[in-house]
Amino acid sequence: MTAVYSGGLVYEYSEEGSKYGLVQINGDSVKELADFTALQTALQKTQAPSGTGGYKSSGGASQCPAQSSTWNVTGDGLPAIPVPAKKYMTQGAGKGPGLTGAGSQNAGTASTGTASAGSGQISATSTAKASGAGSLHTPELGFAPFVCGFIILASTLFGATLL
Repeated sequence: MTAVYSGGLVYEYSEEGSKYGLVQINGDSVKELADFTALQTALQKTQAPSGTGGYKSSGGASQCPAQSSTWNVTGDGLPAIPVPAKKYMTQGAGKGPGLTGAGSQNAGTASTGTASAGSGQISATSTAKASGAGSLHTPELGFAPFVCGFIILASTLFGATLL
């Protein structure tokens, strides 16, 4: 990865309420924290990238690396696009139906196959069950929040009249 990416990822530069950060800012003063020194030390030990990083001047996709102790991936299989979704790639999505009806987040078919990169053709299938947003259900809103809200409003108004 070093040949392609150089640098570090930092969640927060200045320490906020979450207690994450590299520095603590107080007015005009900046205090370096332990994570600042740790990142600085790690970056000093990392060699700068050399060469082109695998850049292809002729274009085209790069090949995936071979499986190793740091890259535990075999093959180049990608999830295949579900057959009904192909029409959206050629005809567009049209006007959205919202949260219900055909084409909504709860409609459609699950993709359970894989395809070679760019082919769009299913080469293998699995028995994985569909999950995610489409399998979630919103709980029904009851009457209780409205009753509680009314009681709070009435108590507030009554208390204000006593002042």
